[in-house]
Amino acid sequence: MVRTDSQHAQTLTGRLRAARPLLLADALVVGVALAAAHVVRFGTRDDPARIGPLDTSYATVSVVLGLLWIGILAALNGYVSWPRRRNGPSYWPPVRATAWLVAILAVASLVLQLDLSRAYLAFAIPIGFFGLLAVRFVCRTWIYAHRARGRYIRRALVVGTPERVAELAAVFAERAAPIAVDVVATTGVENARGPQLRQLVEQHRVDIIVLTEERGGANVRQLLWDVEGAGAVVWLSIDVPELAAPRAEYFPIDRLPIIEVAPADRSITRRRAKRVFDVVLSSVALAFLLPVIAVCAVLIRLDSPGPAFFVQSRVGRDGKLFGILKLRTMRVNAEEEVADLLHRNEGAGPLFKIKDDPRVTRVGGFLRRTSIDELPQLWNVLKGEMSLVGPRPPLPSEVAEYDRDSHRRLIVKPGMTGLWQVNGRSDLTWEQGVRLDLFYVENWSVGGDLRILFQTVGVVLRPNGAY
Repeated sequence: MVRTDSQHAQTLTGRLRAARPLLLADALVVGVALAAAHVVRFGTRDDPARIGPLDTSYATVSVVLGLLWIGILAALNGYVSWPRRRNGPSYWPPVRATAWLVAILAVASLVLQLDLSRAYLAFAIPIGFFGLLAVRFVCRTWIYAHRARGRYIRRALVVGTPERVAELAAVFAERAAPIAVDVVATTGVENARGPQLRQLVEQHRVDIIVLTEERGGANVRQLLWDVEGAGAVVWLSIDVPELAAPRAEYFPIDRLPIIEVAPADRSITRRRAKRVFDVVLSSVALAFLLPVIAVCAVLIRLDSPGPAFFVQSRVGRDGKLFGILKLRTMRVNAEEEVADLLHRNEGAGPLFKIKDDPRVTRVGGFLRRTSIDELPQLWNVLKGEMSLVGPRPPLPSEVAEYDRDSHRRLIVKPGMTGLWQVNGRSDLTWEQGVRLDLFYVENWSVGGDLRILFQTVGVVLRPNGAY
């Protein structure tokens, strides 16, 4: 079936309609920032701005800057709507757009002899930048709140062999919450051709059709033609291993689709950058949080007999043992009571966890829920035994039960927080946690660490799975 111009126009109109509220909100924020900067710097006057030998008004400059800022945002895919932005608008386009705007102004000041008030720019750009981020935060919060009520769920139709369909459905259920999956398991392409597939798309109001890689190029091409104009986008699921997916890049050679997987970057420069990142942030954090740690230590001593701090042997990078430092949250003889509590174990795999652990003290329960008991580990980070972000630091008894895949977690330093902690903590199964840690080991970066630290703040404020 050939897609008509009217169907194409309807799809384009729908995407523009979805992006319109965000575009209007951004325009309002940028406009307010520029107007406020003008009032703060010039009051109600409209002083001239010099561009080489020419003079123009700051009102004109504000309009041009606003249009340029929004234009760069649009060029950087800041208004790409579903399905590519399934979690809401990304924070990165405003960051990149603002950097581009500053760079353009710097070049313009040299080439065009643009002479703008530094106070005007120093007020307008930061306010506009943080305003753009705030708009995206509000949008994402609004989306999450509605999804919790079952709204704005996108339906996916997965077409492939039973095994591959089951695998993709499980991944969608676990990692793509805004996507509901309608499973169609077919052993041959003839079972999901033309009218049948289109009927399923229309019947279930499907937004995404996921085609697995078992199909030949001609069959995929025919399926693309069959569903054209049905209002659904098509995803081709290429069987790239999960750990390598972030390093996979698509590029065509002539007419052939090629997927290249770059090797993991484990250069000494990258590791040194991570170490500098750890030392700087942990030093600052420890300086600010020492009073909190000290107060908690006093409360622990008043609540139960024994030391305020607890040192436990953990396994670090390359299997080396180190003593992890925590605020004590249990009775002094807690480790001796493990054998008597094994029948109540709720931990995944080799982990030993009990939600209502009788060994936890009153103050300890609060420290665990808020993760304050982990703060002394900043000292382990400063000593180089841990990192701010990394796989969960395991006990020697846990490592003794590791399989070959799990041992790969030990090629990097363990972290105070990580993908495991920001994606469910103790509520995850052992396999899910290991998979997240392995994903981190293969794809870590300083920028990624920073994102995980920001996510950790939200997890601490909503301590689900902390026990």
